[in-house]
Amino acid sequence: MGSFINELRRRGVIRAIAGYLVAAWLILQVVAAVENAAGLPVWSDGLALIVLIVGFPIVVFMAWSFDLTPEGLKPTVVEGAVAEPTKALDYAMFAAIALFCGLIAWQLASRPALFTGQRPGDTVALVTPAAAGPPAEVAVAPPPELSVAVLPFSAFSSNEDDGYFADGLTEEILNSLASLPDLLVTSRTSAFQFKGPDVPPIPEIARSLNVAHVLEGSVRRSGDQIRVTAQLIRASDDRHLWSQTYDRSLDDVFAIQEEIAEAVASVLEIVLDEDARRRMRNSGTRSFEAFIAYQRALELWNEAHTSGDFTLLEEADPLFAAATEQAPDFFQAYLLRSDRHSHRLVEMSESNEPIDQAAWDALEAERVALLDEAMRTADRLAQRSIVASNRLLFQDDWSNASIVILDSLTSEDCLNDNWLQTLVVLYPNLDARLVYANRLLTCDPLNPEAQLARADTLIARGDYEAALADADRLFEMDQILESETIRLEALMGLERYEDARAMLDESWHWENYRLDARLGNAEALAALYDELASEDDWSALIVSAIAGRREEANAIAARMDARPLGAVSLMDAIIGCGCGAPFDLEATPNFAARLEGSSLSWPPPADLGFPLMDGAETP
Repeated sequence: MGSFINELRRRGVIRAIAGYLVAAWLILQVVAAVENAAGLPVWSDGLALIVLIVGFPIVVFMAWSFDLTPEGLKPTVVEGAVAEPTKALDYAMFAAIALFCGLIAWQLASRPALFTGQRPGDTVALVTPAAAGPPAEVAVAPPPELSVAVLPFSAFSSNEDDGYFADGLTEEILNSLASLPDLLVTSRTSAFQFKGPDVPPIPEIARSLNVAHVLEGSVRRSGDQIRVTAQLIRASDDRHLWSQTYDRSLDDVFAIQEEIAEAVASVLEIVLDEDARRRMRNSGTRSFEAFIAYQRALELWNEAHTSGDFTLLEEADPLFAAATEQAPDFFQAYLLRSDRHSHRLVEMSESNEPIDQAAWDALEAERVALLDEAMRTADRLAQRSIVASNRLLFQDDWSNASIVILDSLTSEDCLNDNWLQTLVVLYPNLDARLVYANRLLTCDPLNPEAQLARADTLIARGDYEAALADADRLFEMDQILESETIRLEALMGLERYEDARAMLDESWHWENYRLDARLGNAEALAALYDELASEDDWSALIVSAIAGRREEANAIAARMDARPLGAVSLMDAIIGCGCGAPFDLEATPNFAARLEGSSLSWPPPADLGFPLMDGAETP
């Protein structure tokens, strides 16, 4: 061993290794220090490390085989070499090299994992396939490197409109980036959860949204002048990869969204061809007034669907109209405005009051015209299929329903729609539905509608353990009613009846009735039947069906079927029942005519199994 160490020293290998390690450490420090300022790619430090590792054996070989002389490199002469005893300095040099290698290894281990954008040991919530059981907090691969969340820009001025403008600018930047197929962009619903002064640190936000990068910024307006500041942050080490301040007039402010989107794409090394640039330019509006009106309307629209108070859509309607007047190609404004007309028609259909046919015809004509405009301005398959599903549900002909639903489920865009979720209940391909729901949660992880869509799909598939985990997530999102409904259905599916009963208060008549129906407890059902059946036809149909009162259920379904939009009301009852077919198609000829030739499922796939419906033995 001593002679080998002596030979390494004689040939200068030890000095070469020591010098190379010092130089390598200095190079890594320099690359890390100038990476951001010099505009180097995010993987520059990783590439530098790989090059240095590859160079190490080359340096050792050169030091062993050649001597550096005044005449240049010459092969090392080994004849006549005399072995010298290993000196203490040699051992000290070896110890120093080992210590230096350990220092570099420790430093690399303490940094974010190269090429991953994730800190060692980080965990994220997995959306697992149904067969794999409930999702859990487990160590997984990091988020995609090409992923970003656009947080709502802060408005640093007192004008109320500036807050709406900042939201609008944020959404336009988000839409521009989302038009790039190579980039995963968190949807507005989830990204706007982090709005306001008290938001978590950037790495924590990124872990919640499972993205590698976060874009944030601010807007300040003074008269006709706008200052917009934006910065892109790599979440793994909280490093600013890019920042820029833009001073523009209101007339020129809309170019900012495209410039910011292009800058982000450049930093992330996404190649922008002319087609990509065209999609980015066409992704939004160019009207300040349309920005403000749409954001005001959207705020009311979201509140209406969160609270269930759809009268708020009446307030949103003129604001959506103002947005499309200023920006005639505003797809989303047309689509969301039509939702008010859809809800009004359903409300009129389900009312006990006689229908004003003139008012009905006018409202339906307006709804169709808005959907026509939405279809005209749609530039992607997902947008067109969402419009088609809105139109189809209210029509008599469902013959192309499977095609419309399949186009919506298989699109790569992150688009969801409440009327599509009504129609999809009868779609027979539960695997496609689960893939769609998982994709929605990938791009919109904090959206309760997406979470509920996945939970409903898991219940329909019989994946009850996984549905329980989704119930927990819904509870964390403050969707208490939806969470408890999914939990009850999952526990009934798992036949954990004691656990199901323990979660119900005695005043929860509806939930207790469903549990007693699952247990086949006819006596308990009889005590509550009159109370629940008297509420409305929707409730009466469900409580009659799961209690085994088929004649009553068919009579109620026939009454609903005779109304102008009876099919929509019957679909809502099918969803609420979770009992397969709560009525016979013979009792609902209009609904049956829609199903004929549609390739949709009958009976519906979601069936928790209520024994009194078919006279089976009680569980």
